[in-house]
Amino acid sequence: MAGGSAFATPSAQRTDLLDALRGFALFGVVWSNYAVFSYWLFMRPEAHVALSGSFLDAPLEAFHTILIDGKFYSIFSMLFGIGFGFFLNKGNDGLWRFYRRMLILLMIGWLHLRYLWAGDILFLYAVLGLILPLFRGFSERALLITAAALILSPIVIDAAVILSHGDFDPVGPVIAWHEGREAELGSGTVASMLAVPNGGWKEFMEANAHTWSFRFVHLIESNRPPKVLGLFLIGLWIARRRLFADMSANAALLKRLCTLGFVIGLPSSLLMWWAEGHVGHPPEPASLLRATSYAFGVVPLAIAYASGFALLWLKDGWRMRLLALAPMGRMALSNYLMQTFIALALFTGLGLGWGTRVSAWQFEALALAVFAMEVLWSRWWLARFQFGPFEWAWRSLTYGRVMAMRK
Repeated sequence: MAGGSAFATPSAQRTDLLDALRGFALFGVVWSNYAVFSYWLFMRPEAHVALSGSFLDAPLEAFHTILIDGKFYSIFSMLFGIGFGFFLNKGNDGLWRFYRRMLILLMIGWLHLRYLWAGDILFLYAVLGLILPLFRGFSERALLITAAALILSPIVIDAAVILSHGDFDPVGPVIAWHEGREAELGSGTVASMLAVPNGGWKEFMEANAHTWSFRFVHLIESNRPPKVLGLFLIGLWIARRRLFADMSANAALLKRLCTLGFVIGLPSSLLMWWAEGHVGHPPEPASLLRATSYAFGVVPLAIAYASGFALLWLKDGWRMRLLALAPMGRMALSNYLMQTFIALALFTGLGLGWGTRVSAWQFEALALAVFAMEVLWSRWWLARFQFGPFEWAWRSLTYGRVMAMRK
């Protein structure tokens, strides 16, 4: 690729950097999601103990909570905002094309959410992406202030619930709606999910009928929409600030962001890990502590990871290594969906049925193997084709014509 050459243009290196960073984000995404895909997260503690290597569960869970969970989808979200900034540079034509892309992504996300995996993030990205153009007239300062307000808003929401003694509870109506659906379906969400590893197509579809509304509960309960929108705006600020356009000139700022992110993010993430086991609903002091530590832990650490990645990119030796992730990032949509397809083959009764049968270290190892496979597959694919398979379909639908696929 162009960015691997000593004669690469700055703009080619910038594109390769963002692709490589996107591939790095996908590493954290698959590592986080396989705890859910394997159904381990929904098993009782006594069932965990019965699995091989269960003595590693507690340290691995701590490692994930402190260093992994939330940080990589945050990087992904910031990259989404950067991409929107690129579209704005193309004028009104780029803006309308962005709207078309979001509507197509909305359909892809809904199909993924409803029929394949309830942990989908594409649907939420598309919904929030459709309102992102409302912020295109904001100044750089206004973008940062609005982003901070959105990311910190869960603290205010949880505090309002506690101070009102539960009279103000934005999650309550969503939970009631989901429980009403469960009553109509005649079974509980977790029970239907745990039947999937030993079942077939019928059990899989029955579980999906439950889990898509359960996902909405989780998104609202975790205050995910304002967090993601805030991260989009940080990405838009990065695009405006041209932080990756000339990294040598911005190296000092990247170093400050990296240092500050670790100084704030690590202690807050440790606090978040401690609070994790004490959270209830409706919010109580422990959940307010978790919301606060999440806000000051996840986003600063994500910024530290991303800026640290960019600083390593400035070093020739590291850039050549990190460049291996760029093909995976160029095919981010295909690789994200591929992680679902592989997980269904591994963990559900439609495939090997390993769900509920693998301990934490085992699904961690499987996630790493999937990541390594996607790195190699992406490089092989893009040596022959211009786009990933789903990127090709997305682009063709956006432009309203079949795009050339082969190089």
